[in-house]
Order: sequence, then structure tokens, then C-alpha cells
Amino acid sequence: MEKTRSRTADFLKGVALVAMVQLVLVEYFAQPSILHGLLGKISLFAGGPPVAPMFLAIMGYYVAHQHHGFGYEILRGIKLIILGVLLNAARNAFLLFEIFSGKNNTDIWHLVFGTDILILAGISLIAIAVVIKLLRGHVLAYLGLIVVFLLLQYIIPPVEKFHPHSIVIPFFYGKYPQAQFPFIPWFAYVLAGYTFYLFKKFFVADQFKHSKTVKIVLGSLSGLLLLLSLPFGYSVSVNHTLFYHHGILFFLFCVNYLFWWLLSARAIIERVDNKITGFLEFMGKNVTAFYVIFMILAGNLGIFYQKSEDYLGLAVSFVMLLLVTALLTRLWERVKN
Repeated sequence: MEKTRSRTADFLKGVALVAMVQLVLVEYFAQPSILHGLLGKISLFAGGPPVAPMFLAIMGYYVAHQHHGFGYEILRGIKLIILGVLLNAARNAFLLFEIFSGKNNTDIWHLVFGTDILILAGISLIAIAVVIKLLRGHVLAYLGLIVVFLLLQYIIPPVEKFHPHSIVIPFFYGKYPQAQFPFIPWFAYVLAGYTFYLFKKFFVADQFKHSKTVKIVLGSLSGLLLLLSLPFGYSVSVNHTLFYHHGILFFLFCVNYLFWWLLSARAIIERVDNKITGFLEFMGKNVTAFYVIFMILAGNLGIFYQKSEDYLGLAVSFVMLLLVTALLTRLWERVKN
């Protein structure tokens, strides 16, 4: 494991967090006319491929890079699952209070056990630990597993029709209302990040890794493919059901986007080191703490400002929540250290 952190990885995670913040605000705070208008669709796209796929791919990459043992990843996964459940409760604290007070009849179990991305990350860590035990370092085997994994949703029947009230199944599969990040298909991004590390380590020569010409050519080709496929990626991203339960084609779109954005972010980091990049890297360094704190704030504030904010209100909320969350994250970092 490297003693110094990767500025590029922290920058990528920081940008993804900013994209997530704007998405949550537009989805839950914006007036319906804004949410269903052009801004709402742009927000959905900006909070789609650049966010969850990025987090999961980076996680998979660093599982390979850090070489922690089987037990470590299993324990880490269990901790993330527990944290995800606790976060579901904390972000819905006000709503839970109303339920226990008899003022609201929302299903408490689906509220607390919703498929938050932290729970997905925890399940994915446990799964990748098992996969590593079985496949070791065989790159082609991981590539084959990604394809098989993405094909599963075309084979498994629609379980939500047979078990509509299940609490456990939505974590793994099914187009349930609360299943935003089911294990199938999202685990594929963890596998992709892990496979990318193996491929770069075993098949890419050092002279190519550091060649600016190669990076420019690859970035240009990836960017051209991204432009050509952008209408398709946009159409899937703005549709909740298609996005959260997407297939192979959208997965390939996201992987190409991630590759292009990785090369672009690395070029930015090599040339720029200022307060903005520093702020984004700070957020990325503390990605879990920032995410938890923000979701608790936004989740409970959403009860009071749900579907009511205009453009000015959204802009003010974005700046205020971003800064307050960053300050609380800084405080948490100091207390932890």
C-alpha cells in the first residue's frame, strides 16, 4: 500500500460527491416543474454515471491495490452494511418520530432497510473477498464474471412480482421501489475496478503507463465514443428504473465514461493544485464521512422543504449544505485523528 494518497482518486471522489449533492437537492427539494424539466433531467444525468459507478469502481480498484486479507474485507463489509442501516434510520429520524407518534403510516421496515449505496458497498466487499479467493489474479476470469453477472438480470425472473413485500431480496435483485442499488447489476462496477487494476499491472508496460502520447490518443478515442453514445447514456440516466436496473450496454457506456474521466482528471491534477482542487480532494479523502453527514442533514431537512424550492432556493441550499457538511466533516476528521 502506498504511503501517499492518490490525488486523482480523491479528486474523482470529491467531484462525484458534488454531483451527488446537486442530485439529492433537485430530486427531493426542487419544485415538480423543475424536477421534470430540462434542469431536472440534466441533474439526473450529472448525478448518474459520474457518481455511483465511480465510487464502486474506485473501491474495486483499491481492494486490488491494497491487498488486504480475506477477513479484513469481510469485516469491513459488515461494518458498512451496519453503517448503511444506521444511516437509513438517521436520515429518516424525523419521519421515524412521526411513525412512532402515530402521525404517519409509512412502512418502517422498508424505510430502515432501504438499499443505500453503503449497504451495497458492504455486500460488494464481502462478495469480492470471496471472488478473490476463488479466481486469484486471473484477469480473463474476472472479465468473464462481469459478463455473466450482467446477464443474470436477463435470466432471473422478476422476483418483485412473487415477493412484493420482501426486505432482504431488494438488496440483491429486483425492481422494488426501495431498491435503488441492488447487488445485481451494481457489483459489476466493483469487479470492473478490480479487473482494471489487474490489467494495468500485468498487461500494460511501464512505458505506456507514462506516455503522454498514449494517454492523449486513448483519451481522444474514448471521448469520441462518449460523444457518440451520449444520447443513449442520457436517455437511460434520466429514467429511474432503467438507470438503477440497467443492462450491459449502459454498463459499457459508464465504463467508457469512467475511463475518459480518469484520464481527464489525471491531466487536471497534474496541472492544477489550488483551493478548489484541494477542497474536492479533502471531500474525496473523507468520502464516507461526508456522505453520511450530508445524507443525515438532507434527509431530515427534506421533510420541511420537500418539492418546494425554486431555482434560487436550490442554489442557496446547495452552497449552504455543501459548506456545512464540509465543516462538519472537517470537525469529524479532527476528532477522529
